[in-house]
Amino acid sequence: MGEHMNTEVLVLLIWAFFVLVKKIRSKRGDLDIVLLIPGIAAYVLFMVFELAEIPYWYFQVYVFAGLGFTLLFFDWKKGKIGNRSKDKYKTLKKEYDNLADRSELLRERFINMLDLIDDGIAFRSDDNMVFGTTNFLKLIPFDNHEFSFDAFLMRMHPEDKTTYLETLNKATSKKPTYKAQYRMKKDGEYHWFKEKGRMMKQEKRTLFIMTIKGMDVKKYPETNIEVLNNLKIDRAYYEHIQSLNRQRNPYSIVSFELTNIPQINNRYGRDIGDLMMGEYIKKLAYHFLKDIHSVFRLSGIRFAMVVTDHRKVEMLKRALEEGGELINHRMTFGSVTETVYPCFGISHVKMFDEPVDEIAQRAEKALNIALDDNTADNYFIIR
Repeated sequence: MGEHMNTEVLVLLIWAFFVLVKKIRSKRGDLDIVLLIPGIAAYVLFMVFELAEIPYWYFQVYVFAGLGFTLLFFDWKKGKIGNRSKDKYKTLKKEYDNLADRSELLRERFINMLDLIDDGIAFRSDDNMVFGTTNFLKLIPFDNHEFSFDAFLMRMHPEDKTTYLETLNKATSKKPTYKAQYRMKKDGEYHWFKEKGRMMKQEKRTLFIMTIKGMDVKKYPETNIEVLNNLKIDRAYYEHIQSLNRQRNPYSIVSFELTNIPQINNRYGRDIGDLMMGEYIKKLAYHFLKDIHSVFRLSGIRFAMVVTDHRKVEMLKRALEEGGELINHRMTFGSVTETVYPCFGISHVKMFDEPVDEIAQRAEKALNIALDDNTADNYFIIR
């Protein structure tokens, strides 16, 4: 009977193993457990402790029948226990691959979109590493798209570096955007660049995104409004006046001279003077004209603008009377900060049959009076 007992005990253990596998793998087997427990209890009560006697074949039939029931409804398709983990791994891997494909597609679209933007774009992380786009590297060449912020600063003109870092430090969560101009060494020479940036806070990290563009002093600023080099001169100026005379609508001629530009040129170089003249004319056109086509260059630092809107002329008069930033424009380029001081001569035109050169000369006369040291104000108006 001992040998038989060993066989039945082995069958009981095998039965318990399959019940356990069935329960863990497929979350089934509650009925198998209900049948298994009496079998274990019978073995302990009747065979181990011999608390009662039953025919031995009862135990044999019960154990073999229970094992047969478990095996009959066992899911053999899943094979080994490890298959469930493998299936789960395959599912997760497929989901990861799909996510990686979508992320890569999004990344490629984002990079391609950046390449459509003419400005150079760069991202600076909190570890002071910078990633620059292809157009960024065209403006400021580096060997790789990723480089250190220290390497970037090493190429900046020493006089502009302190001002640039101070500008970055002024960026806050309330006012995250900033603007800066500076010189960077390229091909052995310093070139001017304009930067617009934004500081971003991400948890405890401080990140920066910036766009840069070159500042060509011969065609400043780089917009649809070509301020200096593309300004029309004398002949176009007279033709414009003649055209307005034919329309017989009153207008005003505003002649102005940027008086301290020669001193700025002597102190900082002509490139700085040209940049400031371009910026100043751009501001005047924005506030007092409908378009830049009504501004004409008469000499190196002398210009004229023809204003057809009476309200704009009155606004200019008030600005001249009050002075301030609207007329005396303060500008900063890198480490250079200067104010441009102009003089104005204004002539109102209400008679349309006069020779064009006489009309233009009247505005020039008003400007010359304003430039005279005996004139108290920096403007003079001939009514």
